[in-house]
Amino acid sequence: MQQHGQSPRRRKLVLYFTYGLMTAAVVLISTICILLVLGYRFDFKSGGVEQGALLQFRSFPSGASITLDQEVLPFVTPGKQNVDIGRHNVNMKLDGYHQWQKDFTVKASELRWLNYARMIPTNLRTSTVKEFPSVADELPAPDKKWMLILPHGDRAEFTLADLRDQEKPVFSDLKLPASSYTTVAGQAHLFDIVEWDFGARYILVKHTVGTTVEYLRLDRTDVANTLNISTKLGVAPEDIHFSGTSGTVFYALEKGLLRKLDSGAGTISEPMARDVASFRLFKTNTLGYVKLPANDKIGVGIIVNDKAKRVATYDSTLPVLIDLNEYFNDYYFAVARGNSVEVFKDPESDSRKKIATHVSPSAIAWLRFGSSGRFVVSGNGTQFMTYDLETDEKFEVNLPGTAADVTKPLQWLDDYYLVSTADSDLRLTEFDGGNQHVITSALPGYAVTLNENSQLLYSLTKTQSGTTALQVTKMTTKD
Repeated sequence: MQQHGQSPRRRKLVLYFTYGLMTAAVVLISTICILLVLGYRFDFKSGGVEQGALLQFRSFPSGASITLDQEVLPFVTPGKQNVDIGRHNVNMKLDGYHQWQKDFTVKASELRWLNYARMIPTNLRTSTVKEFPSVADELPAPDKKWMLILPHGDRAEFTLADLRDQEKPVFSDLKLPASSYTTVAGQAHLFDIVEWDFGARYILVKHTVGTTVEYLRLDRTDVANTLNISTKLGVAPEDIHFSGTSGTVFYALEKGLLRKLDSGAGTISEPMARDVASFRLFKTNTLGYVKLPANDKIGVGIIVNDKAKRVATYDSTLPVLIDLNEYFNDYYFAVARGNSVEVFKDPESDSRKKIATHVSPSAIAWLRFGSSGRFVVSGNGTQFMTYDLETDEKFEVNLPGTAADVTKPLQWLDDYYLVSTADSDLRLTEFDGGNQHVITSALPGYAVTLNENSQLLYSLTKTQSGTTALQVTKMTTKD
């Protein structure tokens, strides 16, 4: 007797149809999700699908309201929003702070990070931390925890500021052992702070006495451990820089020879490049160099893992400046000559290519990558030009004030903000010249630094009594 219901064949067909329908639905939903992530959406006006862009918002401090193209968004920073391609304007507002605004243009499928909005208090509070009779030199550490101050350029006496305690910085005196530097009867000493190492423990100090120029390595944790690199290795470099955090490895230029020095092992490498006029070091083992003119030509090159490779050659009618950095695992190499800047990608590779050439309004006197590697900035005093590797945009900025030394680069405060102290005004500006603010008065030419959490800004200023003061400005309204 035949049972009622579907036959086995019919049940299989229904099962296959159901599975097929479910698979198609999963594929469709996944495709829609991918398209949404890529910025695609349905335009009801045109009746078609168009690809937009995605904006990521963030501010310091957070909690700022966002107005995008005159429409208030339903969230505060941080957050994200899909937008149409083209020109946009964004405003961020936070009680007690100046408004932050930006005009920008986005392309199809672009992810634009507006994550660098630094909200500046409308009521800035600056106070004196410590006064000095004078300050010949000073330099903040790269980790923003320390600052080394040289009160008198002719004395081997330093003041170390420990900035880790936000409420009460600690100061200690560091006096170099007399045996660590050369003394010449009747000749005055001159000390200069060159740089901190990447680990913020060691400091390079240049010492000049008479015709002798030598470099000392100061250990902030043990001043008795001061090392005279020049006498230790028997070298007299014109330029020298730390490699890594050991405090014992350096790259140095002496009489046109670029070498690697190891004071711990007591070794000097064979020249990695000859006839070198100047060099720049990136991190631990990547260097860019400019050759001395030869046959009316100037060559520039890169050294990676102690192996040199020529990047480009120019005629010697104009001086050449270089810098290098890394951005998203690719090396970039910039060359400034006259009022032109060229940028090369993967300069260490045989397949390197020139990705940009830009012309500045004036002759370029300095060239620097930003600390993140994203921006190439070239300038003359307070006038500068920025090339953004990520968006392929160029910006020309002319800040107020006159720089005392037009060849000295503007300082990067963080990955997006530059500092100018021209005309004794401490001015912050973004890489494109936007959202400029005068924070306080400050001594021209000296470095400034944020503390670890970016709530405090340290700088030097001249007091009414003629002393030099280390001052601090609160960059938030938080007490």
